[in-house]
Amino acid sequence: MFLLITMEVTKEKDDLEWEIIENTRSLSRTGPTEGYKPNKRSLEEELKALQEKVHINKYDYKPIPKPNETKSKS
Repeated sequence: MFLLITMEVTKEKDDLEWEIIENTRSLSRTGPTEGYKPNKRSLEEELKALQEKVHINKYDYKPIPKPNETKSKS
C-alpha cells in the first residue's frame, strides 16, 4: 500500500515537473504573451535620457590593483 502511494506521488511530481519544462520550452519558442514591450523612443531620446542619469565628468577614480601588484606587496 505504501509503495503504491509513493509511486503515485512520484508520478504526480514527475508530471508537474514535465509540465513546467514544457511551458518553459514553449515560452522560449514563442516568447511571453505580454512580457517585453519596448519603448517607442528614438536613439537620440534614449541618449539624452542616459546622459541625464549618468554624469561622466563626476566620478571617483579608484585604481584597481593588478594581480601582480597585490602579491608583491604582501
